[in-house]
Amino acid sequence: MNTSKRHKDKTPSKTDSRTTAKNFLKAEWPLLLIPVLILGALALLHITNRSLERELCLSSSPHDDTQEAQTTDPAGEAAGPNPSLAQTSSDQTTDPQASSSQQTIIDKRAQRARALAAHRPGQTGHPRGLGNPSGSTGQLMLTPAAKMLASLRQAVKSQDHTRIKECMRNLVALGDDAVAPLTEIIASGKDETALWAAEALARIGTPAAATALLDTLEQIKNGPYKEQLAKHASNISNHDSWPVLLDAIQEIKDPTVQRAAATSLAKMADTAVIDEIVARYDTAQTEEEAAQLARIVGNISSPEAGAALRTLAGKATSAPQDALQRAAIEALAQVGDAQSVNYLLQKLEASSPGQGAYVFNAITTIDQPQAQSALLYAAAGNKGVSAEQGRTAAIYALENYPSAETCRLLEQIVASEDNRAVTTAAARTLDNIEKKSPTIVQKTTSKADTTSMLPVNPLQK
Repeated sequence: MNTSKRHKDKTPSKTDSRTTAKNFLKAEWPLLLIPVLILGALALLHITNRSLERELCLSSSPHDDTQEAQTTDPAGEAAGPNPSLAQTSSDQTTDPQASSSQQTIIDKRAQRARALAAHRPGQTGHPRGLGNPSGSTGQLMLTPAAKMLASLRQAVKSQDHTRIKECMRNLVALGDDAVAPLTEIIASGKDETALWAAEALARIGTPAAATALLDTLEQIKNGPYKEQLAKHASNISNHDSWPVLLDAIQEIKDPTVQRAAATSLAKMADTAVIDEIVARYDTAQTEEEAAQLARIVGNISSPEAGAALRTLAGKATSAPQDALQRAAIEALAQVGDAQSVNYLLQKLEASSPGQGAYVFNAITTIDQPQAQSALLYAAAGNKGVSAEQGRTAAIYALENYPSAETCRLLEQIVASEDNRAVTTAAARTLDNIEKKSPTIVQKTTSKADTTSMLPVNPLQK
């Protein structure tokens, strides 16, 4: 009896087993979560990998390019239609006016497409090189240009000028590879970074960069931001871009773009540019087109254009035959080298009485530093100019050179000359210089110290 009872006491009851199991679960339950967490992590990695593969497929699909080409930039201006998708866009457009406007833009872009044909880095779906307007920032940030632009933005924000200069140097060194992201920043922003981006495009100055900058400027609404951009666009100096600038002046109707392109072209013009303008002038279809080409010539100030302009202006002894020759005479006054100054003086001397007013006025506007010696020589009375024409014109032009040397010569003329036209011109010029720069006149030496002021002829040095 006792044996049976002892055996029964050693056998665990069902209640004791359940209690033991509960205690085990309560103490060791975190261990059971480990397999669950591992399985969950594997499932998450699988889903993420599938999502990345899907995004890569979508980003490289032709459909994505089509959407990008039809996207509007953040500034509210159209990013520009894709000529290869013109028919598709036309079919989807329900507004006839919108379709007509879009076709006009396509035609205009096609005329200047040759400027961008040489290099279009990764932008086959964007004629104006606006980058990726659909917002694929992740792809752009992988490029060196995008990284530099992010650095530039931070430098501008912190006003770190040393870093700004470094970023600008690096962006310009990239050349056409930086055109697309730079253009996108200009089109979508109005902050200081956008202005630095415009300056970078102007410094790059290739045909692709010049086209992108001018086309984007055309799309910007009139206002202070557009005027600031135009100042940067006026500094394009890469000579390879002169066809783009000339086309922009003739084809783009926006006055701001025309002014910026004309300013840049005026500073880089040479014989090749003038020859092309003359060819277009001879084949001009309307008087308006011919007049515009003449104005382009009249704005030229590049020293490299001097010889070609003198040839275009014709013989110094003959009157101009058309508006283009007259414009060349005006341009020579802006070039202002010694040869051009002497050509204009000869032209004035050869003019019939009452017919040389336009040459006289051109001479009085000369203000280039390299022209001062030639003007001083003419004002002093060299043998090649008469008192009433060339000499008087040169004296009036000296108002643009307020210096002690100029004032001494003018004082000598007033004190010693008998010709009334010459002394009147000298007195008026002295008076005007004194009003603008009184300290210069006060510092000049006495008339007794100015007995010999005839400068050396700059052409005989």
